[in-house]
Amino acid sequence: MIVEYKGRTTECFIDSIGYEYLYFIPKDSVDKDSMKLKDVYYAYNDFNRVFHYSWSFEENIRRIENRAGKLFTVSGDTLDFIGITFNHDMIQPEILVKTEKGRSEYVSMFDVESIETDYSIMSYSVKKGFNISFYSFLIVTAIDVLLNWDKERRASPQIWDQYNDLMPKISPLGFNKQEGTGVAYESFTALIPGSVMISMAYDVYSNKNEFYFTPVLENKEFGRSMYVFSLKHILDTQLMKVIFMLEKSKLGRKVIEWFR
Repeated sequence: MIVEYKGRTTECFIDSIGYEYLYFIPKDSVDKDSMKLKDVYYAYNDFNRVFHYSWSFEENIRRIENRAGKLFTVSGDTLDFIGITFNHDMIQPEILVKTEKGRSEYVSMFDVESIETDYSIMSYSVKKGFNISFYSFLIVTAIDVLLNWDKERRASPQIWDQYNDLMPKISPLGFNKQEGTGVAYESFTALIPGSVMISMAYDVYSNKNEFYFTPVLENKEFGRSMYVFSLKHILDTQLMKVIFMLEKSKLGRKVIEWFR
């Protein structure tokens, strides 16, 4: 079974898994088909063994663990829990659910339709909102430095002057001793909380505290996409693709070995 991020499920015979594609023969067919690995949430076999899962799958599990919430099974049952832990080896994909103090039970991941955590999960929204505004200011400042570059001045003072605009007056640390608080500091400190609040509101609206695993029916989609956007992960993946392509040539292998 190949499960995609929105819950669409393909029943098939897995032929092979390459670096970029998963090759399979759909049920009741003799023609080989393929799917990009980046589109696969996870895949499992007839013995209920997960043999491939995406970075988003792993990240969702990490976000769920050690929180309180509700677990909904494919049979329609609901379990309230105060703690939850996954078996990460996926040979036996079970979930240890702590239902109350001193009492817990194991549930197969394939019996779980979805898990709804409490809103402590919004800590990720706070981090995301802060990073968006913080790094946006840094990038805009870097662009401003390049656009107003003065070849007659040394590089360090020019760069320091621009980023000094984001700093408060902290004389002991050398920030804005003479000029006072930076001209962009007020905007900097005002927009970050706003960005955090918007990020939290969006994630609440998008039900980011709900995580889906097993579709009840093959043609029934999840309540939301389980893809987790991460610029860092995307850049790391693209870098690995470049390294993979370089290592196909003799010169490329030597260059990569030199860097390593």
